[in-house]
Amino acid sequence: MGSEDLFHKRKARKAEDNKRNQAKRKPYDRALIVSEGEKTEPFYFEEIRLFHDLDSANIEIDGSCDSSPINVVNYAYNLYRRELLSGDTYNVIFCIFDRDRHSTFFDAIQRVDEINTVLAKDKLDDEVKFIAITSNPAFEFWLLLHYNATTKPYAPTQKKSVADQAIDDLRKYLPEYKKTQRGLYEKSIIEGTLAPAIAHSSRIFAKANRNNDAESCTNVHELVVYLQNMKEIKNDA
Repeated sequence: MGSEDLFHKRKARKAEDNKRNQAKRKPYDRALIVSEGEKTEPFYFEEIRLFHDLDSANIEIDGSCDSSPINVVNYAYNLYRRELLSGDTYNVIFCIFDRDRHSTFFDAIQRVDEINTVLAKDKLDDEVKFIAITSNPAFEFWLLLHYNATTKPYAPTQKKSVADQAIDDLRKYLPEYKKTQRGLYEKSIIEGTLAPAIAHSSRIFAKANRNNDAESCTNVHELVVYLQNMKEIKNDA
């Protein structure tokens, strides 16, 4: 059998696999969530997925890329392109990364904007959207807002990074907190801290300048609300 025949057979098999995968999905968005963290963010958003009984065929959560913000965005874009070339696609791609000490934080935000500009030029912006989910100084700031509507600025010291300082502040309320923590989402539902956190985060983020290192803010609330309402977002593609 010639190599060309093998290529066509593999391509046809891939197309059939895509059709089967699409048939398994529920009639709402297909989302890709890529984070810099291998544990904290994937654990948290996987818990939300399970809590709201969202189908794993509709949500892919990936924390396997490098922690550099620009690499998070580029990795997510490559996954999107891979799916597109195979005849499938995501409807929304969330890129999660922290300010912390990363030198490519602002480059990554700009890269997301550039990707969306290209999608708009190709008239694909109604079908696909990239969203940067950022936290300054770190993801733990979102968790801290469940207990304290703080806008405290963080600055690195010789002993501790801004991310470590945010974790210290969080441990005033969650003394046993660790990066592998599970059950945080359900805890916020039971204790009634989630709705205030969303309100605090939304208000703080709206007033903050994401390009200003001194302003603590996050838009993790946008992804949380999206997942809460995901079943209502019908995908007619």
